[in-house]
Amino acid sequence: MEFQEIDLPAVGKKYIINLDNLDIVVIYHNTGKRELYFVKDDEVLYNIEFSENIAKNLGMILTGAFYQTLSPDKVDFIINQVVMEWIKIKHYPKLHNKTIAELDIRKNTGCTIIAVIRDGQFFINPDPYQFKFDPKDTIIVVSNREQLEKFFKYIS
Repeated sequence: MEFQEIDLPAVGKKYIINLDNLDIVVIYHNTGKRELYFVKDDEVLYNIEFSENIAKNLGMILTGAFYQTLSPDKVDFIINQVVMEWIKIKHYPKLHNKTIAELDIRKNTGCTIIAVIRDGQFFINPDPYQFKFDPKDTIIVVSNREQLEKFFKYIS
């Protein structure tokens, strides 16, 4: 499996997951709209458009957040409180060539780095003491909005 992220000027981002015989393409518009395409041999087999809220709900389902039986009020709380942010660290030199432990990210911000994307490869739950960030990395951070604000202040 290979992962690509492409900037779409004035539109948003395009994410491509290359599987053995199929590409899954997600276009994330600046307006909040999301489009999902299933592509085989450069032909669109199926596509669907999602609003921001539907996309969040689908994402939570796909990540297993709803696997346990949850009451609707708990589901609403999770959707409205949990933030998952993808951050290209090339813009944040404080992170370059450092580990999560060296930066003490959770203690200083409350945020958790759940994955790093490097050269199209996902590193899930990177070792906080061994895995050093590269300027080309994209990190996936989970937090609430307040913690995410602290994180951006901390790394700036």
